[in-house]
Amino acid sequence: MIYATKGIVLRSFPYLESSSIVRILTKEFGVKSYVLKAGRKQKTTLRSNLFQPLYILELQVYNNPKKEIQIISEAKIGHDLSPLFSNIKKTTLAFFLSEIINQCLKGEERSEELYDFIEENILKLNTLTENYSIFHLSFLLELTEHLGFKPRNNYSLETPYFDILKGHFVNHNPYNYNQISQEDSLLLSNFLFSQNPISENYNLIKLSKEEKNKILNILIQFYQTHILSPNSIKSHLILAEVLH
Repeated sequence: MIYATKGIVLRSFPYLESSSIVRILTKEFGVKSYVLKAGRKQKTTLRSNLFQPLYILELQVYNNPKKEIQIISEAKIGHDLSPLFSNIKKTTLAFFLSEIINQCLKGEERSEELYDFIEENILKLNTLTENYSIFHLSFLLELTEHLGFKPRNNYSLETPYFDILKGHFVNHNPYNYNQISQEDSLLLSNFLFSQNPISENYNLIKLSKEEKNKILNILIQFYQTHILSPNSIKSHLILAEVLH
């Protein structure tokens, strides 16, 4: 049976001699892998350039729960993302986001809320013409909430050190390598407050290049402690150079 669903491309890679596998976050079925067979008989709606990371597609797919790899019947562009992929800074940012999303979403659980969150942010980035230098930082923080390990901002004079493993601020333990410096902890706390408009401590924050990179590295370390493998993310190094 063929089903209609929206999908966000996460990654594609070669498969056998003339085919490829594409991982897609679908709205109806969660993360699924699909085979794209190359050759003269391939339909034009399945041309390979449709399956670029973060492309939003309208799909007609087969879905057999007993099979690991599914088949796409038809595919077409769901939204014009040319403003996003014609800007080198935003393209680099999109590549980083796709790497994060692809590695975080290992299972096939269906979540319309998660799908909508990711699609909305892709479309938001697509329309932004300026002031997107901390877009990825905000996205990383919001994604932790959807994935169930959002850091808690309980910073105080008594708890001035952020513990990466515990996910909240604690008293300093000189033998605990999971805790970051007091200076960086305060920076992280201020950023967390700046991302929470309903907080009584909400305040717009202006970050220097160095501060943005510090927050990015802290968030990457936080992800790699809780959900990703160590050193699994590489593109943030390029992102820091291009974006900041």
